[in-house]
Amino acid sequence: MNQVLKQVVSQKQGRDIVIIGKGPSVDQIDLSLLKHCIVINTNDSELVYPGDVAVFHHGWVLDIFDEQAPQCKLYVSDRHLPEGVEHLPAEFIPYTPESADFLIHRFFSDTIHIESAIVVTALKIANQIAKLQNETKNVYLLGFDFTTKGGFTNKIPSAALHAEPEYQERIISSQEQLLQMLLAEKARLNININHVGNKPYSVYSVDAFNQVFTARHRGVALPKHDQASTAPSQYGVKVIAEITTNHFGDMDRLKSMIVAAKQAGADYIKLQKRDVESFYSKEKLDSPYNSPFGTTFREYRHGIELNREQFSFVDTFCKEIGIGWFASILDMPSYDFIRQFDPDMIKLPSTISEHKDYLAAVASDFTKDVVISTGYTDEAYESFILDNFTKARNIYLLQCTSAYPTPNEDTQIGVIRHYYNLAKKEPRIIPGFSSHDIGSLCSMMAVAAGAKMIEKHVKFGNVAWSHFDEVAIDLVNGDFTQFVKDVRKAERIVGSEVKVIQATEHHKYWVSPK
Repeated sequence: MNQVLKQVVSQKQGRDIVIIGKGPSVDQIDLSLLKHCIVINTNDSELVYPGDVAVFHHGWVLDIFDEQAPQCKLYVSDRHLPEGVEHLPAEFIPYTPESADFLIHRFFSDTIHIESAIVVTALKIANQIAKLQNETKNVYLLGFDFTTKGGFTNKIPSAALHAEPEYQERIISSQEQLLQMLLAEKARLNININHVGNKPYSVYSVDAFNQVFTARHRGVALPKHDQASTAPSQYGVKVIAEITTNHFGDMDRLKSMIVAAKQAGADYIKLQKRDVESFYSKEKLDSPYNSPFGTTFREYRHGIELNREQFSFVDTFCKEIGIGWFASILDMPSYDFIRQFDPDMIKLPSTISEHKDYLAAVASDFTKDVVISTGYTDEAYESFILDNFTKARNIYLLQCTSAYPTPNEDTQIGVIRHYYNLAKKEPRIIPGFSSHDIGSLCSMMAVAAGAKMIEKHVKFGNVAWSHFDEVAIDLVNGDFTQFVKDVRKAERIVGSEVKVIQATEHHKYWVSPK
């Protein structure tokens, strides 16, 4: 049985696997991106995009062959197929409480069964393919919206006719629960399951998937250094696209985020580095946390940390497209790690403002630019920074309120004016703002108060399980581009402190000098 499956996908070693459902979200997918993938169809979704393997149980799926010849290379089913069609017969397991109890056991057996939840069987086939090709594979679930409330794909007009709506809704909902059971078995899987949609466990929004897959399979149109849209700001406010760990360890996503930040007009992207095992307590690491990486906080944190090779890629790629990068560094092992890249700038975030021994150690060693956010601190912290960071070339002091999100009235933009006045006495001080508020109003006011650096969390599509998702703005839908435009508008409005007569001025009683 497995040899037949192996033969069907033999020409696609090393390729991603895509499983196609019939939810309306699949109509938003650029299906031409799937050309180089291993595609598994569920039920009659070959009408959406014919793939390599199709899996089904219902007799009505056979009706499509009355209209057109089977298009997939292999069919896995308990049904009889037309003569000459490559077919792997498999036993159908009807859904009962008892059969559900043994579903996970069946999934990890060598035998392929047709489960009532066809998506589970499709994932089983994907897992078998990964084992046959001896590699861990990324699997993307497209069109699995797990509700009938939005209808079905418009590519299958008859999709809503196969059962009563209430019955369909119940069946589809139960499939979602079984999928979540499999997601909890990550450590035993040979596949990384990536749901595309707007569920709490989704790894990509539809728009983000399109952009990331475009970058992966077609490359990206890299911004040119001489593009007017990416020229330095006239008044010098540095805009930081704070990615933190919202790349989720996915280099295709990260590359797309860097390009999007550059195209939006950001001056830098910022990442984050911490030593997971020493930064958090064992109790915190062992605590439950559901993410695509597992069910504990430890698995989540390890899953989203970049290694040396990945940081090296970032360093090279950012230089290639002409955008700066730096990182928030949360502990001494991470500081030693980042130092190997000879950074011109580092960030010490509000998260570690009470780690005075670590801060003092960095202050005694680092001689280039330091960015320091002042969330959850008072004036005593400001004094500590000024007393200790005597070797730093410049100190970017970023007013910050550690609330996610921050109400506008708690942003304390007036503190930026204080830092601005402080800079007149100590030129190494550069005022700035780390924005955790919603929108761009407070950042525009920060520019008016004297900020020369504006930092904003960014994301690539909505992902509910990620940290900072509630305050991050989207690189995919144009929100961050608009944010940068607003900051640049604020710069133009503030203008220069030198009072001059503007060309637009006109006074009807003007007396020309004689």
